Amino acid sequence: MENYNTTYATFLQLVRLGIGTSKDAEIPKEVDWVALKALADRQGLSAVVLDGLNTDGANLTDTMPLQMKLEWIGEVLQGEQVYKLQHEVAKDMSNLFHNNAIRTYVLKGDVIAECYPKPEHRVSVDLDCFLVEETSSKIHVSGSKGFDAWSLGNDLIRSKHFDVKTDFYKNSTFDISGVVVENHQYMVPFRGNERLEKLERFFQEQFKEFNSLSSLRDQEFENSRIRDTWLYRPPVMVSALFLIEHAYSHFLHEGLTWRMVLDWVLFRKKHKDEIHWGDFEALIDEYGFRMFYDVFSEIGQEVFNDSSRILETFGTSDQGRARELENPTSKGSKVAKLKGMMLNDIWAPLDVHETVRGWRGKLALAGNTWRARWKYRYFTDMNWMKALWIQAKGVLFEKHPTLDS
Repeated sequence: MENYNTTYATFLQLVRLGIGTSKDAEIPKEVDWVALKALADRQGLSAVVLDGLNTDGANLTDTMPLQMKLEWIGEVLQGEQVYKLQHEVAKDMSNLFHNNAIRTYVLKGDVIAECYPKPEHRVSVDLDCFLVEETSSKIHVSGSKGFDAWSLGNDLIRSKHFDVKTDFYKNSTFDISGVVVENHQYMVPFRGNERLEKLERFFQEQFKEFNSLSSLRDQEFENSRIRDTWLYRPPVMVSALFLIEHAYSHFLHEGLTWRMVLDWVLFRKKHKDEIHWGDFEALIDEYGFRMFYDVFSEIGQEVFNDSSRILETFGTSDQGRARELENPTSKGSKVAKLKGMMLNDIWAPLDVHETVRGWRGKLALAGNTWRARWKYRYFTDMNWMKALWIQAKGVLFEKHPTLDS
């Protein structure tokens, strides 16, 4: 375990160097480069770690085997090209939608990447968007109460001879020039879950309110556009809460990565003065994210902010979890124990099910829920059996849920 701990600590220090929250680090001269590279890849931060290696505070690339150095640099350059391609595809797609009275909001993607020192080093596997009717008097053409931006967007993509899959209720999927796009009809997987349905309604209302006010606050709304595109940032409160819900869902169903933690740290740092924190904290409580959020956020602040302290807790055994939390003497001690549990989950490989569609995928998801039952016990206000029932109820009785009611 000692070698792994050394690799883990080196990885975290290099990420801190890479994002500029640290100027120097105590990195051992003998580095297990194979293990470090594999860890950086698994955590989705390979480019950021290489940035850290190339700072004056590390300057360790001279000890790296030349072949590995060249391959690593090549992979990062390839990732930069993927980032550029994704941006160009998103730009062209938003032009098409804009010309047809549709406004394209970016979910995560560029909204998070622009919070990184080098946005092109935060590469995602796909593009996520949310479409709404364009209400500006300059472009508004429909005038119809039943304007369905999601369906119209799908039809426009089909008109360009791309295949569009709509077999999943939450989003459609299509591939444009090798870039996978998820066009979200809904932002959260609320099927069978009353609390998430309420959250989905909140998100939808926020978009409608933001759109309705855009003509009255032209400059503020114009500032929400991403560079030279017709892509828009969602309201900051939407992006903030969506990031937490997304990380929470991944934690319960597959596991966390350090990139998810870093996304939140950097987004919070960039937008801290725009978030209405009292309202945000109330929403965290309302939608049941409190214990997860407290631990998740505190780990991020401790590891990636300006503090020089690096957490050295790399996890405990499953059997130890229950014993450690039996009789916490205070809320502080309980949070400390929960941090150890969450850290263990972050370092572990993701528990990814094969597919989100079909019975095999549903069974795999149920298996993930069984294995994650300790997470439901300590990080949610429901037990794992209720979570399984919600999943089953959604599959059996709400195959095509709507928010019409």
